[in-house]
Amino acid sequence: MKHDCIMIGFNDEKMDTIIKRVEPYKDKSAAYEHMLARSAVVNGKRMKYSEIVRESITNSTGMQSDLTIYRMPNMAVHYCMHYLKKHGMSVGYVNYFNDGREKLKYLIENYSPNCIGVSSTCHVEPAPIREIVDYIHSIDPSIVIVVGGPFINSINFEYSTPQQNYLLQSIGADIFIHERQGEDTLYQICTELRKDKPDLSKIPNIIYKDGHYKRTVKVPENICLDDDPIKEFTFYENHPKPPVYMRCSISCSLCCSFCRYPILGGEPMFMKIESIEKNMNYIHSLGVKSIVFVDDSLNVPLDRFKDMLRMMIRNKYNFKWYSFFRISHSDEETYELMAKSGCGGVILGVESGNDTIRKNMDKRVSTEQLVWGIGQLNKYGIVSHASCMVGFPGETEKTARDTIKFIEEAKPTFYDLQVWFFENAVPISKERDYYNLEGYGYSWSHKDMDYETAGKIVLDGIRNIKNSYFMPSLSFNLWSLAYFLTQGTQISEFMELSKIFKDVVGYKDHEIDDRYKENVNRMLNVFRGNQELAKNLKMRNK
Repeated sequence: MKHDCIMIGFNDEKMDTIIKRVEPYKDKSAAYEHMLARSAVVNGKRMKYSEIVRESITNSTGMQSDLTIYRMPNMAVHYCMHYLKKHGMSVGYVNYFNDGREKLKYLIENYSPNCIGVSSTCHVEPAPIREIVDYIHSIDPSIVIVVGGPFINSINFEYSTPQQNYLLQSIGADIFIHERQGEDTLYQICTELRKDKPDLSKIPNIIYKDGHYKRTVKVPENICLDDDPIKEFTFYENHPKPPVYMRCSISCSLCCSFCRYPILGGEPMFMKIESIEKNMNYIHSLGVKSIVFVDDSLNVPLDRFKDMLRMMIRNKYNFKWYSFFRISHSDEETYELMAKSGCGGVILGVESGNDTIRKNMDKRVSTEQLVWGIGQLNKYGIVSHASCMVGFPGETEKTARDTIKFIEEAKPTFYDLQVWFFENAVPISKERDYYNLEGYGYSWSHKDMDYETAGKIVLDGIRNIKNSYFMPSLSFNLWSLAYFLTQGTQISEFMELSKIFKDVVGYKDHEIDDRYKENVNRMLNVFRGNQELAKNLKMRNK
């Protein structure tokens, strides 16, 4: 049987590969120092947090760990696959590229797909997508490769047409989908490729190469989230059920001046509570115990959020659930309902511990509110992961220190602290002249700070903060923690790992000494004695 499409999920690059790519620019950008501050040298290799977790589990149990968040059902893969099947298409899938190469080769050689769809979700550079493209071409150079998702949308939002063409060429695919949803555009591509002489020019929302890149008309899909609320999931065999991703809305009604998401996401769309309930009933029937909501602002509007929590309590699902959370849209009842409905943890967009800088960001929440909200989360035993940055326009060394002081005093469970990344097309770029703002990405300066100063403050903060645990979002955030908790790990183990990790980040190879090696050895034994984890691995290490 011939497949219309094969869907492929994430390609997880090793830190060694990333470091080699950014090192040549270490004197021109904070990217290199940013990666050093999120990695450590273990057994002669530079590893990010997620790689260290894998290495530690392997060393602690004496069995090779195959655990990774990318074994959760990839949402983009499953949503697109579900939509295509519903419309009569034959579809195969590879949930996670890194461990799915042989499966992909088998599917290509035995099902002769008309196209292969690659999701760019979670990718922030062309290189890992290009690796997927090159691997497909090594098997069959004639297959049409389609790439869509947030990274492609951001390229088309952020860059000029010549820059877009350069980046798309570096990815090397045949067709790119530029639409916030994209499922129906992919279906139209599959339909057209069934024809002897397909005409891609008739399909909206795509960029394709025909001698040169051609762009078709933009037509928003606006697929109603209530039309088909139940999305089928697949799981790896012989693994405890991981969390599943769930989406209850699209876009964000808040407009932070550093963020492009509301612009890319367009007008917010919301799923009705009745549809959420149908989806949760299905998820519960699968034996799933945990849910990760991907909504950027799940608790906005607040009344809808409370209605959803009451529904979850009424149905006695007993899910552990995780989400982004806006303290600005909460009251005392909110936290009580969150606890009763099973909230395991939330990511908080704190961004700064200084009221003036948050005002510059158009984040309408005060330091007092944030401290109170984190206190409520701590009171109810809900894990918090506070995301913070240093260097936003207006930032001085004093305001940056306020952020570090905030983390110490508010005591979120975990935090991430990183150098601000400047994107040209976000709202703050309109104030370039006022702030004397120059540069792009991790290479910027303004009248009060530059990227080098920000990088030093970040590293110093990571090494010295004691009342919260450093967990870098680069490779391991709250969603990762949610996954590993379903696989037999304990939150206390990650607290211990993070406590040691902060003492080994930011060092160059020549700075490694005996104390450093001792800390690495401690990290590699964090999971020792965890019988539940060992039991999990034994199912696949026979």
